[in-house]
Amino acid sequence: MIEQRANQLMTLFKGECPDGILSLERRKQSPVTVFFGGNSSERVGSILSSQTISDYLKEAGYFHLERFDITPETIRMLPDKKAVGVAFMTLHGGFGEDGTLQGMLEMLDIPYTGCGVSASAVSADKVLFNSFVRSLGYKTPDQIILSDIKDLNRFNLDYPVVIKPATQGCSYGVFFVNSEEELRQRADFTQKFSDRMVIEKYIPGRELSVGLFEDPYTSLPHVLPISEMYLQRPIQDFETKYPGGERLIQTVIPARLEPDTQTAIENACADIFKKLNCRGYVRMDLRLTENGEIFFLENNTSPGMLNPQESDFPKMLTLGGVDLADFADLMVQSAIINYYAKKQTQRELPGEKEMVEYLGIKLAE
Repeated sequence: MIEQRANQLMTLFKGECPDGILSLERRKQSPVTVFFGGNSSERVGSILSSQTISDYLKEAGYFHLERFDITPETIRMLPDKKAVGVAFMTLHGGFGEDGTLQGMLEMLDIPYTGCGVSASAVSADKVLFNSFVRSLGYKTPDQIILSDIKDLNRFNLDYPVVIKPATQGCSYGVFFVNSEEELRQRADFTQKFSDRMVIEKYIPGRELSVGLFEDPYTSLPHVLPISEMYLQRPIQDFETKYPGGERLIQTVIPARLEPDTQTAIENACADIFKKLNCRGYVRMDLRLTENGEIFFLENNTSPGMLNPQESDFPKMLTLGGVDLADFADLMVQSAIINYYAKKQTQRELPGEKEMVEYLGIKLAE
């Protein structure tokens, strides 16, 4: 049981980062708990990803290893931080990828892999991510956000458009529509997945995906070989992603890009990664138009790791010359380094007396 491993963490959580904690032997004696499950429609994929990551960690030499299914019920039974050790996050969607679980782990003082609260929250919301990327000067599709389909009458749309839930992954509820009649027909289903529906200008072009992961020792993102999806449909929707849809999509890694275009894409993705303060590993999806314009669609802060044959991210790692077990180990190191780096930069807040003196407030006699 996970609760019985509290004494295995040695001095990992005592004071500042102990010397040698990142040494191979010391690190792999510490517990690692793979978190999976969640309450989203992507739960099944999370279960598969957690098993894959667990296998990689075992191959890397971790032997104090557990998996913990996160649900609204089990979250109340979450073991203490010494028993958890490092939380390896493999939840997709829901409260596992939108910053809520990350916020709880921050409160419990548990180090975890992947992006922090703010980067997770922004990336999980397609409206917020669109606005953030646009604020950096990069292109994103124009959006209209609706909470009620009745408000559609206020807009004059140029079709075709893409509709999608504001907070959902795996292309659930995503449709390419050619008319208002089709939009209204699809909207009821799309709105089942989020409190807001996004109507997005359709960007014709090539569908690309860029994987990045953090080098925890330099804090710089490493860009993996770019993948391209050749589609038999206008967009990558749910039908293209799941069993039976293989006939509609072909993935090529690395994508065949002109050197200047590839450099521009890599630099832009790395810049967004840094400006958004991403950690761990992410996968950004984008469109490349015929005239070379780059339009960013979304950022996945917990890319699927279902298995090396199906999921794009492990394929990118392998083609990028990164051993999958070594990668899993590196993400644990990243969690530890970021945990202690944050502790070392935390400052003691001024007390009431210091605030009063600083502001020049005269207290009543």
